[in-house]
Amino acid sequence: MCLNICTMSKLLAVDLDGTLLYPKKLFRCISRRNCKFLQNWYDKGNRIVLITSRSASFIDRLTKEIKRPFDYIAVGSAQICVDGKIIRDISMDNKAIVEILNTINKQYHPVAFLMTANNLPMLIRNNKVGSIFLLAFYKLYWLLQFKYREPFVLDTKYFDEEAKKAHIYKIMVFYGFRRKNKQIAKEVNKYLRENFPEIEASWSYIVNELTPQNCHKGEGLSIYCDYLGINKEDVYAVGDSGNDIEMFNRFYENSYCMKHGGKVVRKYAKHTIRRVYDLNKLVLKGE
Repeated sequence: MCLNICTMSKLLAVDLDGTLLYPKKLFRCISRRNCKFLQNWYDKGNRIVLITSRSASFIDRLTKEIKRPFDYIAVGSAQICVDGKIIRDISMDNKAIVEILNTINKQYHPVAFLMTANNLPMLIRNNKVGSIFLLAFYKLYWLLQFKYREPFVLDTKYFDEEAKKAHIYKIMVFYGFRRKNKQIAKEVNKYLRENFPEIEASWSYIVNELTPQNCHKGEGLSIYCDYLGINKEDVYAVGDSGNDIEMFNRFYENSYCMKHGGKVVRKYAKHTIRRVYDLNKLVLKGE
């Protein structure tokens, strides 16, 4: 359904973590050079959509840094916002999620589950180590995130209650930092895709990501473009990890993977770049 006609010449669809937020800074989320590029991109008559697994509440913080209008596709495309209006807001079936999490827990024994739901940017369920240890570890990790922090609650009982009734946008499954867990995450991703078609599954390194059916970045960006009447050839898609693959597949001609992205991810994009602001020369200046 197309409700508007987009008069912009180009659309930048850019992932956050590992992409627009790379390299990380202590006192701001986006590097000054990336911000300057975004401003230049918009000022030349183009459009920006941030496409991320993060929550909408985190995206709102970036307004002061970017200082230009932008849209967003959040939590794997479960939420899509265009010109300040939410055009998509869907969640996962609670009964199916409980079954899936129980299955993963029994067969693969992950360290923790992380949930993003309505009014809950991060709710954590501890599965393996003592709650005090995990809480201390996550608090340390949280402190070290500086400007990238999102509020969190670590409460296994509360998690189990919300899994049955909350408006759930995303579940992340964390297996721990051991090298073999990269292979486990890849294996679980295949298992979920083959056995649970009612959810969308992707993986990045040692983490699996679950979102509602057809809620992946490729589908979200397609819905966004259809809504605004944006031509596929005018879309520049930039990302770095497994959940960007569907976006690269659908918008291959102008797809860009960060150089530090895994080899298995880079092969799906047509181009490779070191920094997002490299697109200033490659696209805007045509060099």
